[in-house]
Amino acid sequence: MRTFRFFYISLPFFFVFFSAVSQLQDQTATKKSVRILSKTLIGDDGRVYACSDNDFFSFESNGSIAWSVHMNFKCNTDFSPVYSGFNQMLVLAENRILRVTFPRNGIKSEPELFFDPGETILGFAVSISSSSVYITVKNHGLYAYNMFRQQLWIAEPKIERFGYRLGCRKDYDNCTFNSRPVIDSCEGSIYISNNEGELYSLSLRGTYYQWIQDFSLVDRLFTVTPGDNGLVYVVFPLKSLVFALDSFSGDILWEKTVGPLAETSASDLVIDSNGWASIGSLDGTLYSLSRTGELHKTPKNAETDSVIQIEPLLDCSGYAVYVSQTKLEGKIDHVIEDYTYVSAKKPETAVFSLVVPETRSIYWSQSYSDQIPGLLLDKDLHHFLLDERIVLAFVAASSSGNPFRCRSKHEKLSSSCSFSEPEHLDIYIGNERAIIWFLLFEFVIMVLFTVLVRFCFVFWRKKKLQDRPFSAFLDKRRLLHRKSREIDKTITRLQNESIADESAVDKIGNLIQERENVKRKLSSTYSLGRDIDESKSKLKDYVLPLYGRGSRSFSFQNRENESITIFQTPRDESSSEESYRDQHYDGVADDEHDEDDLDRKQKGKLLAHSEGSSNDGDGIASSRRSIYLKERSLSLKTN
Repeated sequence: MRTFRFFYISLPFFFVFFSAVSQLQDQTATKKSVRILSKTLIGDDGRVYACSDNDFFSFESNGSIAWSVHMNFKCNTDFSPVYSGFNQMLVLAENRILRVTFPRNGIKSEPELFFDPGETILGFAVSISSSSVYITVKNHGLYAYNMFRQQLWIAEPKIERFGYRLGCRKDYDNCTFNSRPVIDSCEGSIYISNNEGELYSLSLRGTYYQWIQDFSLVDRLFTVTPGDNGLVYVVFPLKSLVFALDSFSGDILWEKTVGPLAETSASDLVIDSNGWASIGSLDGTLYSLSRTGELHKTPKNAETDSVIQIEPLLDCSGYAVYVSQTKLEGKIDHVIEDYTYVSAKKPETAVFSLVVPETRSIYWSQSYSDQIPGLLLDKDLHHFLLDERIVLAFVAASSSGNPFRCRSKHEKLSSSCSFSEPEHLDIYIGNERAIIWFLLFEFVIMVLFTVLVRFCFVFWRKKKLQDRPFSAFLDKRRLLHRKSREIDKTITRLQNESIADESAVDKIGNLIQERENVKRKLSSTYSLGRDIDESKSKLKDYVLPLYGRGSRSFSFQNRENESITIFQTPRDESSSEESYRDQHYDGVADDEHDEDDLDRKQKGKLLAHSEGSSNDGDGIASSRRSIYLKERSLSLKTN
């Protein structure tokens, strides 16, 4: 695989801009008064923040100075300010981190010393969600502080778990972190690399290492950009490669070649609200990658004598990016072994464009050579050295040629993690229908298992199963079923007999009564469900045979809330009732000697009720008996 290196053979790129600005500067201004601005930060308020020497500046979008604060230390121009919340900025100055507070009511406050390790600071990042600052100190590790300057924890690249080394496996003694920390707010993670080409993913809340990916076989020099879409992008400038990693596991999902890239500081990707990652190339093309690895080039046919050497900037809407493309007098590419060298001549023109990566549409474009006044920048910028990076920042802050509506802070927060779910590989390719049926089958099994557990819970609480074997309970159920069938056969036989007298009727009534008792036991005491409290049930299931006139048949009727009349012969009533009671209870007691006293009490109540009814109406009962016997004899003679 070829790698790319870029060399200048002419003047630096800011030559055009500086020469034009110098023509507009006051004739009395000297070269000594020109200052170099650090990397810029475009705030949510549309202002541009940067530092120069011992001063921190806040610029309006047109380049005028809104306010400035003097610092006791000289700022590092290789790092941009970082917003820390609560109208405060953190600035790196002489290996110290200073906290700059915005003026209130026109009153300025001196910058506060936030962190001074006494060693070289490689970079720092701020997490607004956790109100923490993460700082990489050379040869020491990663420090975490809260906004009250209290140390939270320290992380080192050397990790041993259960005697196994997770990081720094090649050169354990000389292994150190060598990059600035990168915050992934959507995943709550920190990404940082060591000098052996290993990328770490740590939790924001503590020294918990989520995963470590080794890129030493690809290259040890790379940059990391969180995608806010479930992905982490790793760019290898010398190899011109872009890797997409799963932010949860660290697995490599895909890789793409994006053409020759510039130096490492200009190889950071820009992620828009549609989830596209964009980066400029030395072939003059803007490469944009989707979450799935789809590649877009803008423009499709770039001019051969143009380059993009600085990273694009996101516009205020979040859907487009501003790009600076430099046109040269000439450019030569030549290959030496595995490296491609790009040699450029004097720059002629800078072209600033507004591009939507998803559609590859260019909404606005304007070129500038020595006509810098066309930018309409304020005279305050005349005191600073302007290069493409600085000019592009003010172009983006002023929303030049932008037809889109700028997002509010709330909209930025709500859309920042809208693509936070990565597309994992489906291990059941082509079997979605089978999976659905399998899940449905599992659901049915779970329902049946739940019903079975509840049934067992209710069943084993029955009184007849307490301190008794289960086999005895089943034997009793079989005995009751057999007895019920025998009673049915006996009743059917008696009903089909040609001769029916009062004793047969009484016998059928007793059998029916006994059958109802058996059924009641099968549905309550010896059922497969819960026990039923029979003391609360009404005595409405007892029936007596009634004779129908005109044919030899027997009908049985339930009579709720009525007295039960028992037809008897003229013989002694007490002996008849005793015979009925003895006949009924003797048959039941033989097979059901283990029943509760409750059944016997209710039977006694029924008999007492029946006896009371017969005693209260002796005359009526006698007349009914005589009428019944006469009608019965006539019916038999007729038949």
